[in-house]
Amino acid sequence: MTPAERRIIAYTSAAHSLIHILEWTYAALLIKISLEFDLGFFLLGALGNVFASTFGFGALPSGFLTDRLGSRRVLYVCMLGSGLSAVLVGISQTSLMLAMALGLMGLTMGLYHPAGIALIAQRVRQRGMALGLHGVSGNLGIAFTPLLAGGLALAFDWRAAYFFLAAMMVALGLLLRYVSLGGETQRAEAEPMPAQPSQRSGSPLVPLILIYSVFVLNGFVYSASRTFLPVHIGSDGSEAMGDVLATLALLMGAVGQYMGGSLSQRFPLERLAPLMAIVVVPCLIAMGTTSGALLVVASGAFVLFSFGAQPIYTGLIADYTPGRLLGRSYGLTFFAAFGLASVGSTYAGFFADRWDSTSAVFVALAPFAALAFVLGVGLWVIWRRRPRPKEAVLRQPSPSL
Repeated sequence: MTPAERRIIAYTSAAHSLIHILEWTYAALLIKISLEFDLGFFLLGALGNVFASTFGFGALPSGFLTDRLGSRRVLYVCMLGSGLSAVLVGISQTSLMLAMALGLMGLTMGLYHPAGIALIAQRVRQRGMALGLHGVSGNLGIAFTPLLAGGLALAFDWRAAYFFLAAMMVALGLLLRYVSLGGETQRAEAEPMPAQPSQRSGSPLVPLILIYSVFVLNGFVYSASRTFLPVHIGSDGSEAMGDVLATLALLMGAVGQYMGGSLSQRFPLERLAPLMAIVVVPCLIAMGTTSGALLVVASGAFVLFSFGAQPIYTGLIADYTPGRLLGRSYGLTFFAAFGLASVGSTYAGFFADRWDSTSAVFVALAPFAALAFVLGVGLWVIWRRRPRPKEAVLRQPSPSL
């Protein structure tokens, strides 16, 4: 692995971690925000929906701009814009101001994924493992968000968490001016990337539609669980203990990302996709019907397999998309996952309000995970019926990074 590839992985991993810390901070501070603005579960879910929808919408211009201007410029705007908008969240005085600030923050943060993942997919040879490590960093950020944001809120105020993260985002954005990730022409000048074993012959349209559809379903479940999982895990104890338990469960996402990245180097992605989807169903049901230690275990298993699927599906997007359109394809992907699917937050808020319990949220999400499994099976069937180059049958293990 070249020094430029290592720098790409290091920088995108740090940025990915901060993006997801900022994303999950709203959920970690949900109770404190609800008390200050006097909001019920439904309106809290709707506010989360505002953020999530703009977070997804930002991926569309990001994909186009990444193909036209390069990942570096898009990442620079993303980091600085996210930091400045986080300040606006922190100074919001009404629920309307909070909604507008969250919407702006989501829009600027939404620039990240198409730019960051396209940078890895196009310039790092060990793509599967690199995407897995990139995902691990994001999940470590998610896992420690309850402790970080909750700790700052307990020590100072919930607004302090947003001010601290704003400073971190701006600092990382400015650092990009001094970190060499290689020139924008590096991909054309470098040694050609080895052919990805999972690339398939035939028209990619139907497989891409299936993959995008699964992204929507997974994003729907993600949006709902992101908003209510920390509160649900901590509902039986103190707020501080809830933060600790949520962190323990969310840490499994980092394990899942590494697992997904490792498996994607060894097995055809189309085989892995439905397997990762089906195990999520019983996890969601268990989360809605258990409490205490069993709830933490079920939540950890849900997080493990949900995030373990991400390197697999992002790899499938790269396999089926023509290289010149990769940025736009990732833009459409994350628009679908974060934007179209953002109604999952409001959907979850409705069930939590209707039954006066966050347990109902997770049982109500199980059918969406089951449908993702069905579509994953459809992708596997198409793959099985298509002729494949002999060298594309098996994925060779890669050395650890």
